[in-house]
Order: sequence, then C-alpha cells, then structure tokens
Amino acid sequence: MAEIESLSHSAICVHDLREAEDFYCNVLGAQLGGRVNFKTDDAIRGRSVHGSVMLEDYLLALIVPGDFMPAPPSDQHRGAHGFRHAFRVSRSRFDKITEELKRRQVPFEGPADHPEKGPFGQSIYFKDPSGNFLEILWRRDEEMNYPKPYITGVG
Repeated sequence: MAEIESLSHSAICVHDLREAEDFYCNVLGAQLGGRVNFKTDDAIRGRSVHGSVMLEDYLLALIVPGDFMPAPPSDQHRGAHGFRHAFRVSRSRFDKITEELKRRQVPFEGPADHPEKGPFGQSIYFKDPSGNFLEILWRRDEEMNYPKPYITGVG
C-alpha cells in the first residue's frame, strides 16, 4: 500500500486567470501565490498556464485549460460539473463568509442543514466566476482539532 501522507494541492480550471485570482483572494480571502508558464513557447509546447492561491494552508492551482470548458446554468449553485471543492471553516467563521458572499452579491444556496447525527453542520453552495462548484461547511465535531495538512509543494 502506498500510504499517502497528505494532499499537496489541487487544480481548478478557470476561464480567466485574473478574474479567478480576484475572486479567490478578494471574496474568499486567499493569498496570491505565483504564476507559471507565461512564456509563449511554454504554452505552445502544451505546458499549463496557471497561477496559485493559498486558502489558509491549502494550495489551489488556477489553471487556464487548453480546451473549451462549458459552464453550468447561472442559477445552478451545486453539482459535480467540472470540479467541486468543499472547504471547512469554523462555525464562528461560517456566518461571516455567508455575509461576505451577500455583500459581494455572489449568488449562493443555503445554508443547508445536514442530518443531526452526522459530522457536518451546515453548508452553503456557490460557484466561482468560471462555474466551478464550491461548498463552505462547518463541522459539528470541529472541537476535535484535526491536524492541518503539510503542504509539500507550491505550484
């Protein structure tokens, strides 16, 4: 068995890198990382053009795909089209994030209550500007202090 130790990063395909960086940094509070392969020769050879952002201790690579990426209908806020990412926050931050989405006029669905006997409390569902489905949730068992993952790479 391989026994994977942790998650290093994940990628989200986006239509517009600057718009995605603005959303993840200014709406969700990520920190801007670096950008890779902005040389024309690199892009022609098929290397991905991407930037990275850090949400707390989680690295997201924002990748501009080489092919067309369809977007879901504007009124659909949850699903599995493309990528779906869920982020856990403390109960105390959950309402602040919901208010920030309202303030910035980002459409969302929820808060949705999860079954009382499960670990999840509530979730909100929304999309980034490229149509990727996002979820923010708080856990009833948040006092268990899960260890933060060790990030092994940046970009």
